[in-house]
Amino acid sequence: MIKKCIIILLAFVAISGGGVNTGNKLYAASNFAMVQPRAVKKVLKKQDKKAKAEKKATKDSSKTMQKRTYKIQSPEVQKRMKQNQKDIKAREKAKKKSNSSNTKRGAKKYK
Repeated sequence: MIKKCIIILLAFVAISGGGVNTGNKLYAASNFAMVQPRAVKKVLKKQDKKAKAEKKATKDSSKTMQKRTYKIQSPEVQKRMKQNQKDIKAREKAKKKSNSSNTKRGAKKYK
């Protein structure tokens, strides 16, 4: 009799996912994050800050190189480069519009 009760109890726990019911949601035990030591958090925060700074530096240097490349061109080439950028933006906008109009929300926006 006790074995049957234990089996039924284990089956019930397996079906429910072994979660804890808190209010309306059922949280599985795997959803709870492990608490990290302060030193680990500090190192991760420092790494994120460094990565963000590197990304910003790369973006800034890329912009300055683009400006320099544009600046050293002759006026005719500058004009053509500017027109190419406008064409690219228009093409990307049309592509984005066609992609988003395929979705339900986008179809409402672009009737």
